[in-house]
Amino acid sequence: MTAPIARAFRMLASLLLTVALLGGAAAALIWWAGRPLPAHWPSAAQWASFAEHPLTYPTIKSVVAVAGWLLLLLLVFSIGLEAWTRLAHRPPPLILPAPMRVLAAGMLGTSVIALAAPAHAAAPAVATPTTPDLQSARPATGHGPATPPGTPSPPAGADHGGGAAASDLDQPADTSRGVEVPGGWVVWPLAAGILAATAINLLQSRTTPPASALLRAIRAARHPVIDPAADEHPAAGGDDIAALEHDAATTAPHTIGVQHRTAIGIAALPRHGVGITGPGGADALRGILAAAACTTSTVIVTGDLVHSLASLSEPLPGLRTTADLHAALHAVQMEIHHRYTTGTPPTESTADSGHPPLLLIVEPQAPPGRVAALAELGADLNIRIVVAGPWKPGATWSVDRHGHTTCNSENVGRLNILNPAALAQIAHTLQPPTTEPATIPPAAAPSPPPRLAPFHLHVLGRVRLSTPADPDTHIRRSGSRQIAVYLALHPDGATRDELLEHIFGHMTRASAAGSLNSCLYEIRRLLSIDDRSVLTRLDDSYRLDPDMITVDWWQLLHDLQHGHLEHAVASYLGPIADGHTWDWLPEHRQTARHLIADTHARLAHTASSSHQALEHALAGITVDPYSQACYQAAIDAHQHLGHSAQAQTLHAQMVQRLNRTPPRRT
Repeated sequence: MTAPIARAFRMLASLLLTVALLGGAAAALIWWAGRPLPAHWPSAAQWASFAEHPLTYPTIKSVVAVAGWLLLLLLVFSIGLEAWTRLAHRPPPLILPAPMRVLAAGMLGTSVIALAAPAHAAAPAVATPTTPDLQSARPATGHGPATPPGTPSPPAGADHGGGAAASDLDQPADTSRGVEVPGGWVVWPLAAGILAATAINLLQSRTTPPASALLRAIRAARHPVIDPAADEHPAAGGDDIAALEHDAATTAPHTIGVQHRTAIGIAALPRHGVGITGPGGADALRGILAAAACTTSTVIVTGDLVHSLASLSEPLPGLRTTADLHAALHAVQMEIHHRYTTGTPPTESTADSGHPPLLLIVEPQAPPGRVAALAELGADLNIRIVVAGPWKPGATWSVDRHGHTTCNSENVGRLNILNPAALAQIAHTLQPPTTEPATIPPAAAPSPPPRLAPFHLHVLGRVRLSTPADPDTHIRRSGSRQIAVYLALHPDGATRDELLEHIFGHMTRASAAGSLNSCLYEIRRLLSIDDRSVLTRLDDSYRLDPDMITVDWWQLLHDLQHGHLEHAVASYLGPIADGHTWDWLPEHRQTARHLIADTHARLAHTASSSHQALEHALAGITVDPYSQACYQAAIDAHQHLGHSAQAQTLHAQMVQRLNRTPPRRT
C-alpha cells in the first residue's frame, strides 16, 4: 500500500473515531440526562425546594450532566485548538491542562494534519537550482509598492529597488511578512539571503560548524518542523542537495523592512536622508547592516558607531568602516564623484541609475549641511543616508522594540530588528567557506562493545531501531526520534538545555519541557532491558550507553580512525536521517558527506588500478557532488585510461556544478 493511500486510510479512521467518540458521548448524555438546555427557567418554588433539600437525586443528576456537557465542550475546543496549532505551526495562544491536551492530540489523530500539510515532512525536491531572482520579483498586489512617509513619489515605471512582494519569495504563506528569530525579526528577503549564504557554505565548505539559533529559526520557518507529538513515518528521501542549491541560487535585494506585504528597499528611503530613533532604533540599524551583508550593497559607517551597535569578532560582508566621521563623509563624496564620471547620471525619465546600492550611516552630530548636500547629490545614484538619531533636513522614523515604524504618526511599516548577539550570529554565518579537508568530528566515537549489544540504531539513511523484541521498531514520537539521532551524533552526550534548544526551540518553554519529558520517557521505555536503560543521565547531561547500543555512525567513525577506509565507505547507506527536515540536521549531513567523499578520494589515489580509482572517484561524486578532490581523481583516472572525451565531459560537469552556487562576497 502506497504512503498516500495509507495516510488517507489513517485520516479517515481518525475522523470516524473522533466523530464516533464525540457523538457517542453527546448521545449518552442526552439519553441519561435529557436535553442539555432546560425547557424553562426554574420557578421560585423549585428554587425554594432546592434550598431545603439540595442533595436530591435529580439535583445530583443535573450537576453531573452539566459537568459532563462542560467537559465535552472543553474537549471539542481542545481538539480545535490542537488542529489550529499544528496547521499554523505556531505556539498555542492558550495553554490547556496537560491531560486535556494529550487526550485531544490522541483523538485528533496526526494523519489528518499530515495529509493536510504533507510538505512538512521533507524538504521540497528541486529539479533545477534556477530559482526566480528576488531582485526581479514584483508585488503581487494590484496596488503597487507602498511608499513610506517622507519619501517622494517615484517617476512612472520606477523600481523601488527592493519592492519584492513577500508572496513572490517562494516562502510559506503564513510567514510571508517576516520571521521571528532569537534576538529580533527579519523580513523574508533577508532570511532568504542568510539561507543562501549558509547553503553556499554547506555545499562548498569542507568544515561545517553547528547552526546557530538564528539560522535554525529561519530554517524552521522555511521548512516547518515536524510536530514532536506526531505519530508519523518519514517521507521518502528527498534530494536535499537540490534543496541546498535552490537556497544557494536565491538572491535578494537590500530589504530593510516591509509595509503591507511589500518590501522596503534602499530606493524607498527618503531622498534627503532619514533619521532612525525610538526604542528599537539601534536594533533597526543592525538590521540594515545585516541586510547589506546578504546583498551587493555597501554600508559606510564609522568604526565607533559599529562598535556601539555590536561587538563583532568576525568581519561583516558589505560593511566598510572608516576611522572617523570626516573619513566616512569623504568616502561618500568620492563615490558620488566616481559614479557621476563613470556613467550617465539618471534623469527623471529613467527608473534606475544602474549603480549598486550604497548606504551611509552617520552619528547625529554630523554636520547637517554637508550631510544634506551629499544626500541630494547621491539620491539619483542609488545612494541613501541614514542618521542614527533625529534628522530635521529629511524625515525621522521612530521604531519601537518590535520594529513597527512611524513617521509623523503615519505608518511606515516594520523594519528588520536585531540585537547585538543576533548580528554576531549572522556575521559568523556569512563567513566564506573553507577548503581544508574534512576531519573526523572532535568527539571520538565510542569503541564497539566487547559483547553484542541488545539494541542497534541506524542513522545513516532511514532511521531504524532494532530491539530484542522487534528488529525494526518504529519510534512513534518525532521528538523521541530526534533525541535518539541527536545523541547518536553527539556520543559525548547533550545537556537538557541543548535538547530543549535544538529539538523543541520552536515551542514555548513550558511546552518544550513537557514534550522533552514525554519523549525521554518513550526512549527509556523502548530502550530498556532487565531494568537497565540505554539512555543514561549524569547530572544534567544525557547520553546513549555504548555498552547497551551500537550505532552505525559510531562504527563508521571508528573505521575511519583506525584506517578501515573500505569498510567505512561501504557502511554509508545514505544521508543522516534521510527523509527528515529537522532544522539542526544539514550541518551533520554535510559533515558525513564530506568525510565519505574525501575518503573515496584517498582510496582513489591509493588504488592499485585506474579502474578502481575511477570507481572510487565516481562514488565520491555521487555522495558529495561538490567534492573537487573526487572530480580531479576521476579526471586523472579517465586520462590514465585514455578516455580524453570523458575527462573533458567530467571537467565541464564540475565547472557547471560549481557555477550553480555563486561565490560568497567577502
